[in-house]
Amino acid sequence: MRTYRRVARFLEGLGASIGIAALRLSIGVVYLWFAVPKFFPGISPAEPLVAETVQKLTLGIIEGTLACVLTGILEVVIGVLMISGRMPSLAIMILLGHMAGTFTPLILFPKETWDTFGVGTLEGQYILKNLVIVSAALVIIGRGSARKKPQDRSALAGSPVRASEPTGSRT
Repeated sequence: MRTYRRVARFLEGLGASIGIAALRLSIGVVYLWFAVPKFFPGISPAEPLVAETVQKLTLGIIEGTLACVLTGILEVVIGVLMISGRMPSLAIMILLGHMAGTFTPLILFPKETWDTFGVGTLEGQYILKNLVIVSAALVIIGRGSARKKPQDRSALAGSPVRASEPTGSRT
């Protein structure tokens, strides 16, 4: 049991020290990894679904290869912002907007994304894994804003207040 506690404490410390950075970097790498094939027609397995989705969402204005290339550019921007750590709030806002678009095939193209109710096709599973990316992005943005906020007024004043004491004047 002692070894378990040691390993658990080590992992907790590792998570506390590099967890957010690891999430940010891994999301960035995944975005770049999925983006690059979109610049080369016929390479990305997601190309047909991306093209159909963008075409439907833009009412036919953007279609085919252009849809894939524009999606790839958006994904590169998100990936670079996540890896660089610059403008994390902006990166996550763009990411969440992008993710909203990635979930639309589940509704727009149910025959391509669902085998039966609750059972996704390979494309549907590919889309559903984005729930993890959305959750990780929310953790990143939540931890980032938590570091910037003061905890409470007593911590700022430098005088600890016990939970049982009133926060008003002390006599």
